[in-house]
Amino acid sequence: MVKSSKKEKNETATPPESDTFNINLFVTMLESSCRIQVSTALYFFRKAFASIHDGSDILIRDQFYVRIKNGVLNALRSEILDVDGEINAVWIITNMCCISKEVTHLFVNSNVLEVLTQLIRSSNPRLSNQSIWAIANISADCVSCKTMCRRPKLLKILSKMLQNSHQLEDTERRQLIWCINNILTGGRATMLAPVARSFIRTFSNLILDTEVIERMNCAPMVLWTLANLVDITHDTTRIDMLQSQTNLVEHVILLFLDENEKQSHAAALRLLGNIAVGSDTQTDHLLTKINFRYVLHRAMSIPEHHCEVAWIYSNIVAGAVRHVDFVLEDSDRFYGWLLSGINSDIPRFRKESLWIVGNLLATADEYQRSQLVEFGIINHLPDLLKYDDGRLNEKGAVTATELLREHPWQYRLYKDLDILGCIDALGPQYSTQKGELQMLLNELEPPKRMEIHPECRVVCYSKLPNDSSI
Repeated sequence: MVKSSKKEKNETATPPESDTFNINLFVTMLESSCRIQVSTALYFFRKAFASIHDGSDILIRDQFYVRIKNGVLNALRSEILDVDGEINAVWIITNMCCISKEVTHLFVNSNVLEVLTQLIRSSNPRLSNQSIWAIANISADCVSCKTMCRRPKLLKILSKMLQNSHQLEDTERRQLIWCINNILTGGRATMLAPVARSFIRTFSNLILDTEVIERMNCAPMVLWTLANLVDITHDTTRIDMLQSQTNLVEHVILLFLDENEKQSHAAALRLLGNIAVGSDTQTDHLLTKINFRYVLHRAMSIPEHHCEVAWIYSNIVAGAVRHVDFVLEDSDRFYGWLLSGINSDIPRFRKESLWIVGNLLATADEYQRSQLVEFGIINHLPDLLKYDDGRLNEKGAVTATELLREHPWQYRLYKDLDILGCIDALGPQYSTQKGELQMLLNELEPPKRMEIHPECRVVCYSKLPNDSSI
């Protein structure tokens, strides 16, 4: 998955030597009320922080960071700066937020986002672009900073800017997309429905414009952003918004199947998987796409996608009986691959494979469970019951008795696998399930042989056909 990222803005000019300057002098100038002194100090610190990781001889000790932060924000709030001064100030914020989490939090705790939210609406494109860059770096710092950047006012402004982004240069447009992606990475972003609809519509139109996407080389970033937009389980209306975009899902499927678009495959697969998390009807729409099964087959054959496609399968079979039918239509290929996941050394692949088993048992009807029993799914009940996940344990414990009641001939396998002992090991909270299974096992237990006739055997004969040749 594309993680939130930070970028420093570097200077091409060589910065001045440290022994020529007194850092404390420039900090004092930054704190003055003289516009010329403040502007001079801002220019100096912009140069210094832009070159801080380029081997510059300028050393700004962290003891000055608080004073520099205060001076920069006070200068921006005082409105004494010209546009160049404002750009220098925001440039300093951009690069100081790359130093450390602690430095970023100095700015965030001083309401820097309120200042930047005003500046991104500037009519000056350089100032607006620099403010977007600073917000992107802040949102990439940590979960708390990302949450702060998801304020409704800022998201609304960014959505409107994205709508009109075709007017921007490609570099500026790509930077805006990067900023929004940073803010939404991780999903579960709360926003007003009109804002979400605006984002989804604009990003959908963008990914469908192959000429622009290729020119800006931003397909993965756009796909990840769309995936994060619909990654909110309590509001599946966003999936409806996405599925209403003409040809979008079909285009995403074809991107995954295109060998020339490998850099987009992981993001495309996540977007399709997030659709599968939706309602039964939304999943139906996905499964009816002609090439979607080929996506699953392709992902099953590529090790790097095993974990993701197992997660997708687990969500598909968590839906309705008809979704289980979709999976079992290709039962031989699917079950062989599922066994490899259950026995995998890759933790996530194994976990998602066990979730497939648990959801299959919970969703399947009696006929489908019969198919699963024939495939040997009962052999994996101990895996469900022993796995360190209470929800999987519950699925295994609840379905164990029902499966044996429907398939009593599995009695010996239950005894060999010690299913009862596995449930008992889960603790007293599963005493009801344990009691039900114990009672059923007692009912199915075959009668013991009498000790006085140890050699006794029961022989059953079939009726021979009435054939004179025998």
